[in-house]
Amino acid sequence: MTPTSRRCRPGLHVRRPARNGLRLYTTDFDSVSLCDFYRGRHAFLVLSGPSLATHDLAQLTRRGVVTMGVNNSWAVHRPNLWTCVDSAGRFIDTGWKDPGILKFVPMSAWNERLRIQKPNGAMAASAFRVKQIPSVLLYRRSEHFDHRRFLDEDVVCWGNHTATKDSLGIPVSSWVKRSVMLAALRLLQYLGFRTVYLVGADFRMTPDQGYAFDEARSAEAVRHNNVLYDSLNRRFEALRDHFMEHRFAVLNCTPESGLTAFPHIPFEQAIEKASAECGKTINTKGWYTT
Repeated sequence: MTPTSRRCRPGLHVRRPARNGLRLYTTDFDSVSLCDFYRGRHAFLVLSGPSLATHDLAQLTRRGVVTMGVNNSWAVHRPNLWTCVDSAGRFIDTGWKDPGILKFVPMSAWNERLRIQKPNGAMAASAFRVKQIPSVLLYRRSEHFDHRRFLDEDVVCWGNHTATKDSLGIPVSSWVKRSVMLAALRLLQYLGFRTVYLVGADFRMTPDQGYAFDEARSAEAVRHNNVLYDSLNRRFEALRDHFMEHRFAVLNCTPESGLTAFPHIPFEQAIEKASAECGKTINTKGWYTT
């Protein structure tokens, strides 16, 4: 029996080292491992689709519920965790400056400057850079999607960028097929969450219905996103066995979602499951005296 064996004997598993070496870094470049920090817990991945605004998001603040936001979804719900893959200046600066949100950011964004919005709506450069922001951890990113190794790599994959095909033969062509959703799921699994519930995963966009918050998109951007959703659906279908092998479950709370790769679960049922262990009535008497 070798150290890399998955199972030594019935009931005994050999742990793989820190998800094959995935590490996080502080903005001072100190190495940090948060592998299985949230071992066995549930998390809600809060995406930005229009349906997000139809949920009672106050339920996400219940005791025992952990949320990860992406991009500007933190304008709708203040998450516990957050991640991005694009330039730092695309995301609302009040979220960046909130020390109560633990932010996972690509290492390449370390020195990027934030932006602020003036009262007249005009955008301007902020005095702050990512390296000056509280509660930031950096991750190393990759740009080649392989559904057979997605959860085993020592980097965080967010799709394909170069003019090559991914492991499913999906070409990039003129459309860059990358997504923060891929990075978020990889990070959540690394952190030890074993069940992830998706909210706001509409996977369809129109010029009139783009996001759960106020933002305009051009016809070209809408087309790009719909092409991306199709590619992501195919990738997630290919990842199902890989996720199952790692005992990682993804369920979709989004009503009438265009994402069909994951089973549906009603939002209210997911809340009950995630908050069950911490949902009992609290009695404070006796804890200090017996």
